[in-house]
Amino acid sequence: MATHYPIVLEHEANGSVNAYVVGLPGVFAAADTERAAASAIRTALRAHLAALEALPSARRRVHTNLRIARVTYGRQSALEVGFVGLGALLGRRRSAKKVAAAHANGRKGGRPRRFP
Repeated sequence: MATHYPIVLEHEANGSVNAYVVGLPGVFAAADTERAAASAIRTALRAHLAALEALPSARRRVHTNLRIARVTYGRQSALEVGFVGLGALLGRRRSAKKVAAAHANGRKGGRPRRFP
């Protein structure tokens, strides 16, 4: 079983790179390059998860929710802040061929039925 943890790499003005794991407080690293920061955060995450396994309540799960804030700037300098899902940021991909097939099926009355 695999678990995924989002990792943020931030580039500072002085050239250093900070890395942290979203939703796990205390798991962070800093380095001079992005490659070194990625290696350091991998080591820090491995140590954090090993420490969790060593606790008396072994196999304790960490549950994290990811929310994305969408800020809309109005004309009257009014800010609107709302939440959007991660799927909305990824968008949809449709090829021209798929769009044409969908239009053709719509003109025919939808998807053809399958008879056994």
